[in-house]
Amino acid sequence: MKDQLVPDWNKIWKRRLTLNRSTPEFREGADLWGGREQARRYATRSEPGRNARVAEALQDLNVAPGDRVLDIGSGPGTLALPLARAGAAVTAVDPAEGMLAELRAAAEQEGITGITTVQGLWEEIDPARDLAPPYDRVVASFSLSMPEIRSALAVMDAVASGSVYLYWFADEPLWEQLYLTLWDDLHGAPYYPRPKADCLFNILYGMGIYANVLMRPLEGTTLFATVEDAVEHFAPRMSVTTPRQRAVLRDYFREHLVRQADGLALAGSSTYASIWWQKPG
Repeated sequence: MKDQLVPDWNKIWKRRLTLNRSTPEFREGADLWGGREQARRYATRSEPGRNARVAEALQDLNVAPGDRVLDIGSGPGTLALPLARAGAAVTAVDPAEGMLAELRAAAEQEGITGITTVQGLWEEIDPARDLAPPYDRVVASFSLSMPEIRSALAVMDAVASGSVYLYWFADEPLWEQLYLTLWDDLHGAPYYPRPKADCLFNILYGMGIYANVLMRPLEGTTLFATVEDAVEHFAPRMSVTTPRQRAVLRDYFREHLVRQADGLALAGSSTYASIWWQKPG
């Protein structure tokens, strides 16, 4: 009877993620970031909060020269590039070729040779074929969109010889707050948020992985040169294609962007979870 009362957190995660993906016109992953232009816009966008998160992650990971790091959902190299600068040998996995192209271009420009890229969804990666485990550090930073999350976490744990670090949302970040506010006006249907860090911790606990958890503030400030720049930034992410939809975005940003010395700021705050564990031995 007791076991019947324990929630199946993997099913809860999958149900919430399925609901999220049922949001009309919602795009993510390779569908959103596969093209170079959109990936470049993401890579070059000024977000002061991102710099703080990277600094926190680098302090957490504490790599030494020669450490082998697996970066799952690397994007354009947000963590992979500074980890490689610190002397780590980094394998960067991402489903979006546009993101990996930006990463390779940035590495080439800096003369960084310690990064290997692997394109694909994590749940479709075969460690024996595509990777070279074990890794001293495995990190997945805001990239946990796998439907079968328990299996995905098990593979992360299996390929690690040292520690595993997960960074994920504890509540709605700025972009989800924006989606919750505007999606119905844009598409005539509500936006359904992604599952959050409570699911992750409980899934790991059920796997016998008693992870450490630290909650941190997530500052969501993004800077734009003009209102139209903000519209151009969010239009692809929010599947905005018509003049009416662009007008909805434009009106919102005219009201909510705050002028600062270095541009127009869209600001918000939330919380993210740093979840990590050390492999035995």
